[in-house]
Amino acid sequence: MTAAQQHPATLALQSLFTLANETEREIARVMGLNLTDYRALSALAQSGSVTVGKLAEDLGATPATTTAIVSRMEARGYVERHRKTEDRRQVQVSVTPAADRGIMNLMRPLMTATNEHIKALPAAHQAVVADFLDVAQHLMRDHLHTLSEKDAQ
Repeated sequence: MTAAQQHPATLALQSLFTLANETEREIARVMGLNLTDYRALSALAQSGSVTVGKLAEDLGATPATTTAIVSRMEARGYVERHRKTEDRRQVQVSVTPAADRGIMNLMRPLMTATNEHIKALPAAHQAVVADFLDVAQHLMRDHLHTLSEKDAQ
């Protein structure tokens, strides 16, 4: 299917994906991280405290690779490890408050502008936008899963 055959909303969404990737790279650069480490930091910021194993699963990486990522970020003060009180053998990893603030300071202008724009829309339009973005996320997750399955074969 050529670009001329695509719906304008589909083309706009593809452009948005590209801009999101570029924004992610730039935030990683500003924070002094490589893209892989930033993606791990971002995943942690969204999920909250998790084990290295769970983070590895979320990233689609091996536990050994994820341990190295966590060690690099810990050395830079972006994450901290702590043992669970109920099971001292289990180590959790979480984003430091300073790193969380750093990410938010870089993302806040975009998030605020987006939020204000959506809130200015009529309620029915807000619902359509939210529904569309929800469906787009599901479609993207399904596509990613399909790509991952093909890669595993």
